Amino acid sequence: MELPNQIQDQFEKIDEKIENYYEKGNHNKIIELELEKWSLLPDVKENYDESFFIAKSLVDEYTQLKNNSEAKRWIDIFFLCDKERLDDGEREFVAGKSHYEFNEYQNAYEEFKIAFQKSEGRSFQDEDPKYLDLYKNPGKYIK
Repeated sequence: MELPNQIQDQFEKIDEKIENYYEKGNHNKIIELELEKWSLLPDVKENYDESFFIAKSLVDEYTQLKNNSEAKRWIDIFFLCDKERLDDGEREFVAGKSHYEFNEYQNAYEEFKIAFQKSEGRSFQDEDPKYLDLYKNPGKYIK
């Protein structure tokens, strides 16, 4: 679902700030701004296209900050966002990356398996090879 123009304009201004903080590696400020965008989404928030990108960013940022509980909370929300979007395994790949970074290799492997199947491996392109290594060699990680 498309956002009203007024909210899109606000998002564009916030996105400019996010880009600046991204270049500086300021994860806390990015989270603050993404949460501001989330608060601007009309209800039902998860129905809007932009919800997918906000939730994905929040999973990534909380993972970077090693905040497992918030990363997991936003993974759950991420799976509910923009259900009309093509299901190409991106949700599972993002969840798998987060699980991997928290050394939850069994959960990561399960998500990567689904992501690989849905994307025919494309999810792993241009990503850190450690994720594909877990998928191809789970015995190295899962004891």
